[in-house]
Amino acid sequence: MKCNFKLMLSVGLVMALGAAFAYLTFEDARVAIVASLPVLAALLCPISMLVMMKVMHSSGQAQACAIKAEEAAAEPRREDKRLGQDLA
Repeated sequence: MKCNFKLMLSVGLVMALGAAFAYLTFEDARVAIVASLPVLAALLCPISMLVMMKVMHSSGQAQACAIKAEEAAAEPRREDKRLGQDLA
């Protein structure tokens, strides 16, 4: 499977901003934060893949909800047709 380059850059930017924020905020943990940066860089592609899977899954659910809403909107029309046939 191939990583999406744009998503990898955006996840990398979020990681970098988070690391910079942690570095500036937690003075006692600066050594640990700097030591964890290579590990975060190595995990960039797998984390991007997880984010992509989550985004794809949530967009699939939105499409399924839209289809169900269209079916529900069409259901009263079908019911009206059946009632018309029953009365005739």
